[in-house]
Amino acid sequence: MELTRALIAGAIQGFTEFLPISSSGHLAVYYHLTGEAENAGLSFSVLLHCATLLAVAVVFRKDIYALVRAFFSIIKDVVKGKPDFEPPERRLLLMLIIGTVPAVIVGAGVKILHLDDYFTNIYIAASLLAVTAVLMFLTDRLKEGADTASTAPYKTALLAGALQSAAILPGLSRSGATIFGGRLGGLTKEFAVKFAFLLSIPAILGAAVIEGASVVKNGFGGMEPAAWAVGFVTAFVCGMLSIGAIKSIAKHNRFFVFGIYCLLASAFAFAVGLGLIAS
Repeated sequence: MELTRALIAGAIQGFTEFLPISSSGHLAVYYHLTGEAENAGLSFSVLLHCATLLAVAVVFRKDIYALVRAFFSIIKDVVKGKPDFEPPERRLLLMLIIGTVPAVIVGAGVKILHLDDYFTNIYIAASLLAVTAVLMFLTDRLKEGADTASTAPYKTALLAGALQSAAILPGLSRSGATIFGGRLGGLTKEFAVKFAFLLSIPAILGAAVIEGASVVKNGFGGMEPAAWAVGFVTAFVCGMLSIGAIKSIAKHNRFFVFGIYCLLASAFAFAVGLGLIAS
């Protein structure tokens, strides 16, 4: 992979992983246009996932530290026979565990049924980009919720997690679906965004591990170290920028902008798939 292509792929992953416009959909179109070898694309995808994982870990490092402390304090209380899930950090940790369960079930099902090949289909990506657009238009119209980690019902975590698990399909935005689920379940704008990003950590980590196993088995596609470095740094920096952008946009109900963009991206993806746009 040329350095320029590595730079472009890193920027696509970094921005689209967290902006509600679907990283998988954009990368499907990108690889279709560039004709990258399947294995090279897979190995590079693992690298980019690790970069975006690092970005969200850096931005939410204080929350992650609080969750780690909550985990060990819960273990301590369980040993004493007095578990308590009322403190906000502990409730948030439990919400994240509940929200991750659907992704684990769906991810395992995909591997067992060998459905991976469908995730590179550009027509699926194009169709689900349009679905993402609808979710973004609806998000702006949802009534403002009042729940945070202290009051949110656990069923909201399950709803957001279920929508996130559906976003394993290319074109359906993980962040967009999760934020929509949180808002639909009554979360405040700010907490819905935070919960979506924190919930993305086990999802991104799981995707990297699963894809990484395939890379180790099939090889790394002969990529040069310089391309890996350029792609990683670009994805990390763009990921940091996109997280800051979505946190700001969420406060002003401007998700319709992403809806318009996803409709245009959907049309573009269909055009690429039909051969109307060549690389």
